[in-house]
Amino acid sequence: MVMADTDRRTRSNEHWREEDWVDFARGQSRPEERDRLQKHLDSGCTRCVKTVRLWEEVLGVALQEPSYRPPDEVLRQLKGDFALRNPAPALARALRRVALVFDSLRQPLAAGVRAAGVAPRQLLYKAGRYTIRLRLEPASDAERMSVIGQILDEQDPAGTLQDIAVLAVRGSQTLDRTLTNHLGEFLLEPDAGDNLQLCVGVAEIGTFTVQPSRRTRGTDRRAAARPLDASGRRRRARQR
Repeated sequence: MVMADTDRRTRSNEHWREEDWVDFARGQSRPEERDRLQKHLDSGCTRCVKTVRLWEEVLGVALQEPSYRPPDEVLRQLKGDFALRNPAPALARALRRVALVFDSLRQPLAAGVRAAGVAPRQLLYKAGRYTIRLRLEPASDAERMSVIGQILDEQDPAGTLQDIAVLAVRGSQTLDRTLTNHLGEFLLEPDAGDNLQLCVGVAEIGTFTVQPSRRTRGTDRRAAARPLDASGRRRRARQR
């Protein structure tokens, strides 16, 4: 009965169904039906030859899928992107702390040296295998600050950390965003102010707080530009 139906399909349509060619490519056709399909291919039917080749290619790709592994940098970027959109629970954030290990603002000046202006603030953070270097200074716009940074992977120094998303946020507001270059470097110019946070598209880093000092704000840059008097103090601005 099945063979009679197959004959009617072949005579009426002159081609076999997609389902038949899928079974043929997978080697699941019954022996007698496989012989009929093979004879049809041998007859020179171009359309059916293309169809069976397509399904053979699909089958080949499917068989290779279990052994496929995406590049590590692609996985890192996807995990980081997911971390930006789906913040980790409180416990996970506590276990994944970003530690401040160096702050140039806390370093005393050498004996006999006095500050002649506002020096850029240097910060160094650690998050597992990653190191985050930051340089904070007033931007060209007095109401903004410049955050120059670099992300380094200590376990893979030669690895690329390119196109990693870095966001400057305050609360739920995104102030600025950018992508790292091939050296893991980035530049942000958010509004100056307290409670600044950086969100990094690397799951192990996540979000951490950067507390700008008053000495890095644009309003203090104008004060730093005033000259020193003979006693080493800043001259007061003239009152109008």
